[in-house]
Formats: sequence, C-alpha cells, structure tokens
Amino acid sequence: LAGFTTFSEVLSPERVTYVLNRHFTDMTDVVLEYEGTLVQFIGDAIMAFWGAPIDDDDQAYHAVAAAIAMQKQMKVIRADLATENLPQIRMRIGVHSGSAVVGNLGSAKRLSYTAVGDDVNTAARLEGINKLYGTGVMVSGDTARRIEGRIALRPVDRVIVKGKRQAVEVFTPCDDPAVVELTGQAIRLYRNREWDGAESQLRELLAIAPEDGIARLYLERIAAFRIAPPPAKWDGAMELEKL
Repeated sequence: LAGFTTFSEVLSPERVTYVLNRHFTDMTDVVLEYEGTLVQFIGDAIMAFWGAPIDDDDQAYHAVAAAIAMQKQMKVIRADLATENLPQIRMRIGVHSGSAVVGNLGSAKRLSYTAVGDDVNTAARLEGINKLYGTGVMVSGDTARRIEGRIALRPVDRVIVKGKRQAVEVFTPCDDPAVVELTGQAIRLYRNREWDGAESQLRELLAIAPEDGIARLYLERIAAFRIAPPPAKWDGAMELEKL
C-alpha cells in the first residue's frame, strides 16, 4: 500500500486493522479468482505467485490479469472507505516471471510455504518503482513477452533496479492505443538521443493525459540531457539504486 505508514499514524489501531482486513480480503479474492496462490501478508503487502503448487501453463496472463483486476477493486474499496471518512488507500503491484525455489521454508519448528530467489526479488523491486512513474502495475519484459497481444501494455522504461546489474524492460497495462503508440515512439526517439522528436511525442501524450507521470519524467530527463548528454555507450537504461 502506498502511504500506509502515514495513515496508520493518524488512525487508531482498530481502524488500521479494519482497513487492512478489507484490503486483504478483497485482494485475496481476486488472486484466487485468477488461479493464484496467496503466499503471505507482509505488513501491508501481499505476496502471491502462479504456477505452484498446481501447474499453470498460462501463469503470466493470469498474474497480469489479476493485477489489473486488483487495481479495479481498489477503486471500489476507496469509494467505500470514503463514505466512512477513512483514508483513500492506493496500491502498487510488481509482476515478473522467472524461476524460484518454492516449498516449505523456515526453521525446524516453524515452516511456511513460499518462494525465494533472484526473480522473486525482482518482482518486489518492480513494485517499488511504480512510485517513480506514477503507475499502479509494473510488468517486466519477461512477463510481457509471455502475454504479447493478449493484454495491452504500455512501454515504460529500461531500468537497472537496486541489487541488479542487467537492465530490465518494464511495461504497464494500458487500454488506450494512442497512449501506447505515442509512448513507444517517444521512447525510441529518446534512446536514439533525438531529443526534439521525443519531446514532441511526449507533449502530445500530455495533451491526452495532462497528469501522466511517465511523460513528465521523460521530459525532465531530456531537459537534463540537453545540458549534460549521457555517455557514448548509453543504451537508454536508467539505474534506480534507491528503489
């Protein structure tokens, strides 16, 4: 949840529990509806995966579809909480596909069914970088390739997340073809250092969606690169050590 610490400081423990239980209940229902495995609640976060303990040949699609459905349900929750003068909670989701060690892990006296591994950490990092782009769902290129053509995805960036060396292409669900097309064109021009062309496409994006965080972030980067150009071997990847 975005801003959980802030609203938990101003509400009573009973009200915080009420909000969290509503959030967890609704989101668990969505995960299960899309054939996911609810692993655990971690503070205000939910960890889920697909493909275990039951095989799922369409796990990437189910995971992204679930993420979209969860954000839709979050709007319902916010509307209900507003009637009770409770905080308008928001959620960020990261989705990544890869390998993991799955099973009962823990101590000799207490075990829990979970997944661990580098790809699990990547999914967690993707959740965090939503904050930078103003997005609600961040999907890795590995997942995007598995659902190509089935769920419309908007390109976002090529990033090197904290603790990683290799850049990861990231996308976010978007059902507006014009926004998807303009963003793709802008990013291609940006990576080719064609600042004027990229800026023109980004301003067209802002004409469609004035509050778009992705377009605004790229315009800020272009303004900075006009003053101090990126190095010769730059491939468009941005290192996000703090997220």
